[in-house]
Amino acid sequence: METNANNFKNEKPSKTRNVPVADINFGNVITTVSEKWAASSWLALKWLTVAQFQADATSYNNTLSIRLSKGATRPQITQTLDTLEKTMDTHLSYVKGYITEKYKKENSASYYATFGIEHKGNRYLLPTDKNKRVEALKLMISALTEHGFEDKEFGLAFWTSLQQQYSVLVKEATTTDGQVSVKVGDKNILKKNLNKGLNAIIHTIKANYPDTYKQELRDWGFQKEKY
Repeated sequence: METNANNFKNEKPSKTRNVPVADINFGNVITTVSEKWAASSWLALKWLTVAQFQADATSYNNTLSIRLSKGATRPQITQTLDTLEKTMDTHLSYVKGYITEKYKKENSASYYATFGIEHKGNRYLLPTDKNKRVEALKLMISALTEHGFEDKEFGLAFWTSLQQQYSVLVKEATTTDGQVSVKVGDKNILKKNLNKGLNAIIHTIKANYPDTYKQELRDWGFQKEKY
C-alpha cells in the first residue's frame, strides 16, 4: 500500500462545502470501513458488531439516496412557481382594469380584497406568501364570476388555469420539503451512531498500530482521525 502518512491530517470539513457532497463522502467512508472491518476478524468492539455497523451504513446510504432524489425535484417546482407568480403579477393589472371600468377609479380599491388583492406599502398586490396566495386565488375565481368578469380575455378561464397549476405545485413543494426534512433527520441520527463507531475503530487501530496507524487508517478508507 502506497501512502504518505504526513499528509494525513485531522481536518475539519470546510464550512463552505456543499452539504450533500459531504454526506456522500461520508457514505463512501462508512462503506469502505465496513467492508474492511468485515475482513478484519482481529478488530472487535463490545458495544458494536460489524453486522450492526454494516446495517447502519447501508441504511445511511439508502436514506441519503432517497433524500437526494426527493430534493432533486424541488428546484423545478420552485422555478415553475416563480414563473406562475410572474404571470399572475403581470396580468393582475387587467383585473384591476376590469374593476375600474365597472366601478370607477375612486371606488376600485374597495373591491380589491374581494378578488384576493391586498394592500402592501403603496401598492395593491396578490400575497407573496405562497399559502396565502393559494387562498387569494380562490377569492379571485369566485369574484370574477360574481362581478361579471368571467368572459373577459383574462377572466375566469385564465385565472382558473393558473389557480389549479399553482395550488398543485404549492402542495407538491410542501410535501417534498416535509419528506426531505424527515430524511435529513433520519440521516443525522444514523450519522451520529456511525460517527461513534468510526471513532471507536480509529482508537482501536491506533492502539494496535502505535507506529503505523496513519497508514492503517488510510488503508481502512479513513479521511481524517476524528469524526
